[in-house]
Order: sequence, then C-alpha cells, then structure tokens
Amino acid sequence: MKILENLTKINRRYIFLLVALAVIIPLIVPMKLPTIPGKYTVKLYGFIDKIPPQSQPILIAADYSPSMMPELQPMLEAVIRHCFAKGIRVVIMTLDPNGAALSEEALKKIAPEYGAVNGRDYAFLGFKPGSSIVMMSIGENFRQAFPTDFYGTPLDSLPMMNGIRNYADVPLVLSIAGSAITQGWIAYAHTRYHANVGAGCTAVSTADYYPFLQAGQLVGLLNGMKGASEYEYLNKKNGYSSAAPVATKGMNAVSIVHLLLMLFIILGNIGYLVTRHNQSKK
Repeated sequence: MKILENLTKINRRYIFLLVALAVIIPLIVPMKLPTIPGKYTVKLYGFIDKIPPQSQPILIAADYSPSMMPELQPMLEAVIRHCFAKGIRVVIMTLDPNGAALSEEALKKIAPEYGAVNGRDYAFLGFKPGSSIVMMSIGENFRQAFPTDFYGTPLDSLPMMNGIRNYADVPLVLSIAGSAITQGWIAYAHTRYHANVGAGCTAVSTADYYPFLQAGQLVGLLNGMKGASEYEYLNKKNGYSSAAPVATKGMNAVSIVHLLLMLFIILGNIGYLVTRHNQSKK
C-alpha cells in the first residue's frame, strides 16, 4: 500500500524524462504501429486516384506557414507524390505569404523522384494576396489572378495549362491550410463556381469541417498529422511511394506519448485513492 501511495509523489523530472524518451525513440527507431485510414482520408484519396493521368490538373492551395509544417507539409508531400506517381498534373499556389517557399521546397524535393517537369507535369504559381478576390478571379480565368507562374513564365507558354481556363477545367481544388481560409474555397470555388473541393487542416481545426463534409461541400478531409500518415500509408500500400514516412513517424511518437500520459493518469488516480483511503482510516 505504501508503494501505491508513493505514486502521487513521483518526481516530475522523471515524468519529463519519460515523455522525452517517448517522443525521441519512435522518431529514431522504426515502429510498426497499425495505421487504419479514416473514411474521409479514403474518400479524398479515392477521388484523386480516379482522375485520369495526363488529363486536367488538380489545383492545390498550400495556405500555411512554418508553424504548421509538422502537420501540413507531410500532407502536401504525400498528395504530390500520389499525383506524380499516377501521372496526374498539379497546379500549386498559395494565399499565405509563407506558403510559397514551403510548397516550392516540396516540389523541388519530389519532382526529381518521379522525373516530373515544370510546365509539363506541374505548374507553380506562387503567392498572390487578396484571398477571396483571387478565388473569384480564378473562377473566371486563371490568368486574371496569375498572368505568369512564380518564375515569370506566361501561363499560356506552359504546355499543361493549354485549355485550362477556370475551375470548370480542374477536377479538384485541394485546400491545405492551418486557418479558416478553407471556408473561403468552399464558399467561392464550390458554392459559386461548383468546383469539387477537398481539404487538409491541422488537427485542432478538424471539427470545424465536419458540417461541410456532411453537407457534401467537401469531397474528403485530411485530419492533421494523422491524416497525413494515413495518406502516406495508402501511397505505400499502392506502391506509389517509397519515401520515408515523416508523418507516420510523428504519429508513432504522438501515440506513445498519449499512452504514457494515460498510464500516468491511471497511476496518479490510484495513488490518490490509496492516500485518501489511508487518511480516512487514521
């Protein structure tokens, strides 16, 4: 009983040390924790997977900053790998001034893996301020918002943009964002211009988008690092990617830490109940 009572007196430094180890070890040592993709991840993945290769491109809006990279950058990279492996063309833009460098970094890393060529397999439009104005301009014509790509090349000079005028010519708009800007894509791209919209968001924002999923305004949703790890799993399962699963490693660490915290809570409550019982006897 004395041992159980001492559970409430564990030095917090030991707890911090165990939590640190629970984070570090899964990031270094490969673990095979099971991954079960959620239905909204599967829906988005399946929607993209059915797009015919070398046809109309999807539009990805990478609207996030470095503070959201751990959750959203692996998500963007997993989607790009899926598209390049399937021969699906990609147009990437951002309404966040920080998003241009992050999305360009992802493209430069992944394009050589699949032999993807700028202008033929993907177009990088970069950053454009204006949010809702940009969304509506694309609804009329991409060239109103982006006369040239990020590198100054006129859109009409890019082979993959031939015949691509507005939302009607892209099978999917995918908003990967750490803010409520995704709701703007739903309001303008989907509601006004009838485009198919998918989303990827930070875990804390996920609950905000369930009403849009239930209303059919989103074709699917990636839920933070968990959604990114599920997408990585589906890519690997289908033979589309052999890259290191960054989000999966992160989720392994998160899962172990959560289990450890649950154990601490259980032990703490046991210690508290034993202490209270002993005090009542006295």
